[in-house]
Amino acid sequence: MKTADTNGKKVILDGLIELFEQNRRWLLFFGTGTSCALDDRFGMDALKGHLSKELAAEPEWARVDAGLKAGKTLEQALDGTGAGLSQQTKVRFRKVTGDYVASIDRLFRDRLLTRQMPQWVGTRLLKTLVGRLPARSPRLSVITSNYDMLIEYACSAHGLRCTTGFVGGLTRTWNWEAAQDGLLQSRVDRDSARGALLANRLPRVELFKVHGSINRFTMDGRQVECDLWTEGAPVGVERDVAVPGGQKFEQVAVGNMDTMSRAASAQDEAQAFVAIGYGFNDPHLHQKILARVRGQNCPLVVLTQDLDLAMISELRKDGARVWVLVAPRLAGGKNDKSRTAVYMPGQADPLVLDGERLWDCDVFAEKMLGG
Repeated sequence: MKTADTNGKKVILDGLIELFEQNRRWLLFFGTGTSCALDDRFGMDALKGHLSKELAAEPEWARVDAGLKAGKTLEQALDGTGAGLSQQTKVRFRKVTGDYVASIDRLFRDRLLTRQMPQWVGTRLLKTLVGRLPARSPRLSVITSNYDMLIEYACSAHGLRCTTGFVGGLTRTWNWEAAQDGLLQSRVDRDSARGALLANRLPRVELFKVHGSINRFTMDGRQVECDLWTEGAPVGVERDVAVPGGQKFEQVAVGNMDTMSRAASAQDEAQAFVAIGYGFNDPHLHQKILARVRGQNCPLVVLTQDLDLAMISELRKDGARVWVLVAPRLAGGKNDKSRTAVYMPGQADPLVLDGERLWDCDVFAEKMLGG
């Protein structure tokens, strides 16, 4: 990798600033890396250890354990297990997964909501892009594969309206149209002779949790959200999270069809994309994004600490406006978090920015967007 000189650095920074200054509808995709930036226990390795401990007595876990011992990742070990699992075991898998993530989430919830600790890594980007939304359609689409509620806490703590499409009281059900109606503000048109009422759309984050959430459940055959049950639901109420591996797509397709459908519509409407802390390991989530990048030459900016080199190469083939910013790898395989390797359009090889952490979403938003 070549270190960028002064002119090279200017080209990179100017190019990124110009990209975000253009009037586009952006869609953000937050992956597991954005939660791991707060605590590694949100990551797949920690979940693997917890599942192995809690599910060891389950007969069906033996196949998964054999895969793990053979060197497979948790996702790989769980692939193909769905067809052989009983419904009772699937419910057990989802409960253990949801309970575990909720226990880590709980450690940070109150401090994030009361702003007693540093903000979540994606907060600055959310605030900046919401602040730039056009009045005629002030919607920022956000997709996440994470089960935790860090995005919701960030929005609440910083006064950003956020909807997941669920409406109601303590238990909420899916109703996208009603959710939109709740984000209108009426005012009197003083220029009208009769003082007509006008409805203004309020700026909002439209959040699509496509793999479920720790506050999402199945009750009486219907999907509900209830924040009171995040750490444990009543008997007969099942968690609605998509367990990694082969069961993930199944659970997405069955339990989160409404969310997936709206997320797909948001991807169709978006004109540019930012993927943060995402390894591109879930084709059912990102294939539409990459199709838009290929077919409509939509810009794609990838911000993550580490990404497989083969995946970087594939992404760069998808469009002429693909930017990938990562922390460069050192000889031992670790990442140099103090620098940024920038794969930019029109350059065959990456340029390294010394002393810049632009791969970090929070730093990127502050330096590139003035957030």
